[in-house]
Amino acid sequence: MAPTFYHYTPVPMEKTWEEQGPGIRRRWLVAAVLMFLISVVLAIPLIYFAVRTNSEACRDGLRVWDECRNTTHFLQRQLTRAQENLLQAETQANTCNLTVVTLQDSLEKKESQVLEQQAHIQELESKIMKLNQELETLRTKEEASSTAQNSASSVVVSSLLTFVVPMFLLF
Repeated sequence: MAPTFYHYTPVPMEKTWEEQGPGIRRRWLVAAVLMFLISVVLAIPLIYFAVRTNSEACRDGLRVWDECRNTTHFLQRQLTRAQENLLQAETQANTCNLTVVTLQDSLEKKESQVLEQQAHIQELESKIMKLNQELETLRTKEEASSTAQNSASSVVVSSLLTFVVPMFLLF
């Protein structure tokens, strides 16, 4: 079995670097220079874009963009309201059209009833005219017969008078 603990004597770092030679220092130096260059390359566009975003033209563009967005939202709300109003108007128009159709049907029914009543009234008027004519005919006949009766009755009355008056005179 192998021992569980290995003990090495500590070695100073300078000795380790000296053993590895000047190559390790150079690698660290190249890495540090590369990191610096990368930082500078990334920092320059960052500074450029930071300055540009804070420029007057960019702020004006943002202000115009906000105004455009607000105007767009306002116009969208107006369009929505107009569409809702149009829908309500169409609904009311449909209701009115149905009401007009119903009223026209009712009017046609009433007109047909009026025409029927007028025809019935004309029939009744013609019957009344016939009855009036018959009544006139009967009146004329009655008057003729009554004048005949009156003349007959006047003859009877006169003959009675001539007969009864002397009889009264006799008594």
